[in-house]
Amino acid sequence: MAVNRANRVLSESEVSPNYQKLLNRGNARTVGDILAAGTEVSIEKRLRLFADAGATDVSLRVVPIGDTREEKLASSKRTREYISSLAGSI
Repeated sequence: MAVNRANRVLSESEVSPNYQKLLNRGNARTVGDILAAGTEVSIEKRLRLFADAGATDVSLRVVPIGDTREEKLASSKRTREYISSLAGSI
């Protein structure tokens, strides 16, 4: 669900020069392929993989999940708070 939503919401990113550089350096074919999603542990693990690969600056886009506006707002808030809690630790 998260990969499909990210691919749909962020599809314009696929033509950006920065995204093209990512595609040329790895095996990602869609935005969803570089998605950090799932549990807090899964997200942190994915972000650590980026750091281990040499990333020093990462731009994140939160793609909230939910069926209603309220669920999407809650998802966005929860994700932003969690990502903020990781600042400086990765």
